[in-house]
Amino acid sequence: MGTSPHAHTGRRITQYANAERWNLLAAILSAVALAFPPSAALGSTYYVRATVGDDTHDGRSPQTAWQHFSKLAIAMHAGDTAYVGPGLYRDGIKIQNSGTPQSRITLIGDTTGQHTGDPPGAVMITGADPIDEAIFVPSGTPGVYQAHSPFPVHGVVEMDGDQYRYVNVTTTKEYLVDKMPAPDIVTKVASSYFYDPSRQTLYIHTSDGKVPPTHELELFHRENGIEVIRSQYVVIGGFTFRHFADAGINFFKGSAHGLALTNTSYGNRQGIRVYGATDILLYGNTLFRNENCGLYLAAESASGTVIGNVAYENVKGVRWSSDSANGVAIANLLFDNHERGLSIESSKGIILRSNRLIDNTTSQLLVIPPSEIDSEVNCFENRRPQQLTADFSYPDQYGTLTQYQHATRQDLHSQEAACGPTPAKVDVRKLHAETLSYVARARKLLRPSATTGAEAPEHAE
Repeated sequence: MGTSPHAHTGRRITQYANAERWNLLAAILSAVALAFPPSAALGSTYYVRATVGDDTHDGRSPQTAWQHFSKLAIAMHAGDTAYVGPGLYRDGIKIQNSGTPQSRITLIGDTTGQHTGDPPGAVMITGADPIDEAIFVPSGTPGVYQAHSPFPVHGVVEMDGDQYRYVNVTTTKEYLVDKMPAPDIVTKVASSYFYDPSRQTLYIHTSDGKVPPTHELELFHRENGIEVIRSQYVVIGGFTFRHFADAGINFFKGSAHGLALTNTSYGNRQGIRVYGATDILLYGNTLFRNENCGLYLAAESASGTVIGNVAYENVKGVRWSSDSANGVAIANLLFDNHERGLSIESSKGIILRSNRLIDNTTSQLLVIPPSEIDSEVNCFENRRPQQLTADFSYPDQYGTLTQYQHATRQDLHSQEAACGPTPAKVDVRKLHAETLSYVARARKLLRPSATTGAEAPEHAE
């Protein structure tokens, strides 16, 4: 068994283990440190408030906060901290500077309002914009509607539904292999779209075939919520991202030593993407209904650490691919994903510990050669007859933990079934309604201060 080409034994990977343990310890300590506000002496502190912000202000205090999230893109330098108050921001930014080990760049979604002075609420960053659904007219094909759009459209979503993004038909087999015309595929596939840049025309097929005005539609116009390119020591925590063409958070090529903690990201292509980046910690995030996967570490990303995240109803929960290496996944809960829970594809030195993989439709674990894993003390729970515990590509597919253990000598102390309860899923319709109404509600709770002209909660003593 140990000499099988598919038996990813721990011998070769053990050489990574000691280094990874030290990396993991450092990552956890960094995460804990985020619970404490950074020292103002390290740099400037900026504030953004959807409630009372004004972009003509200097952004240096809650009373002189900016209104738009994008104001932070150029402002943030090493040691700087930004507190973003609750509300809805139809915006996105690219971080243009780097922090240092002692002086990180830190962006915090202040959901409690403790720092900005706002009532509690979600800090929502979205890549989509509402439209007048009446702009759509029948295309001549039943169930398909079209509209002129001078701006490229990267996605479509029905906000009155479960808020999955529509299928881009240019990614389908019918388009790529069968060479069917894109509008014809839209005709076949409900909840799909095609944007024709040459004609500046958007074609859509609603989820139920009904006319667009029966739904609340939004169109994706922005690619990423927070994009980090060739920047180091950037910390992002507390935000909710939805409906970006690519990812809510994107640590892109050349980025390193980044942290994304306790964010929520849904309705994107990937919830959080790590692409050609090094030493990125993803901790305590919630990722769901993303088109490709919840967390994606790809393109030779190295030393990614994935701890305590929850991912559901993505195609894949957590995914390593394309020659990434030396990753660690610990104590993640991956359930109800449409294909796989954990997916390791052509990646080496990936250590898996204490993850719960529950009711992921095709398999709980996928390992595509050439990959090397060291997997132990996880919990696998199949809830449907055709589900696999582990899939190392046909014919090495294992319906039970015992079969998987015998064939690969992995997960010898892991558990099958009874992996414990799963959390309640986010009610996206309620979240959407609360986010849309937040600013109006919050302003009623804020009143001018007689001494400073600032806003203060009515209930403040």
